[in-house]
Amino acid sequence: MGTFDKLAKTGFAMGLAVALGSLIALAPAAAQTPSTLDKVISSKKLRVGIILSLPPFGMRNAAGEPEGFDVDVAKLAAERLGAQLEVIDTTAADRIPNLRTDKVDLIIGQFTRNAERAKVVTFSNPYITAVVMAIAVPKDADVKAAKDLDGKRVAVIKGTTQDKAFSAAVPGASIQRFDSSAAALLALKQGQVDAMIEDSNFLNYQAKLDENLKVVIDDAFKDLIDYNSIGLRRGDPDWKNWVDMFVFELNSTGAGNALYKKWFNASMPAPLNPSF
Repeated sequence: MGTFDKLAKTGFAMGLAVALGSLIALAPAAAQTPSTLDKVISSKKLRVGIILSLPPFGMRNAAGEPEGFDVDVAKLAAERLGAQLEVIDTTAADRIPNLRTDKVDLIIGQFTRNAERAKVVTFSNPYITAVVMAIAVPKDADVKAAKDLDGKRVAVIKGTTQDKAFSAAVPGASIQRFDSSAAALLALKQGQVDAMIEDSNFLNYQAKLDENLKVVIDDAFKDLIDYNSIGLRRGDPDWKNWVDMFVFELNSTGAGNALYKKWFNASMPAPLNPSF
């Protein structure tokens, strides 16, 4: 064997030894960062961020305890994990910071999935939907579709998707723009407008609270859907796999729709098709 061949083999062996040494050195570090799934199972505690100022998704009952649709979803997740649920009251603005600073294990808080947010957090498969543009009218109103509101006074919230879409779809309607959903709803109840446009979840809940209201879903807009997901920290595939499996069971068994009926007195407007 020539000198060059000997040097080449020696160099390869040294390189291989260095590479193996690097992998061995990295192995303990990886072992020191277990999945959130393992942490929750071992600690028997699940911390979930929920917006408790957004009924019926999250709120406090007379005893000051958290309740609502999202709270019930979190309770089911904790039950599946054999863990005690700790609800962390959060705001929409704090959802991402609370995840990234490890204040919560999950966010179940009407988190709409989109590409921009996915740069900093991971989203589960959707667990609840809303038809973006639904119609609320008095219970005795003869309204079956958006076109029936031609010439009618219709409340929308300024600058929203509903404002733009409905104004284009029914140009003959008299559009009344309000600063908030609460103001638009009050105008409808007081007879100042004939109808109100908002997302189906908000309106279904208002119709549950007030038997004088009904909600109409126009077939022309039934495919305009808002998908909400559970939020997780990035870089934890084992945790995401478990959460996605939990959401799959929620959707495939009908448990999610049963909770929706409990809190909204209606079926989920765009039932989720479980992913396989």
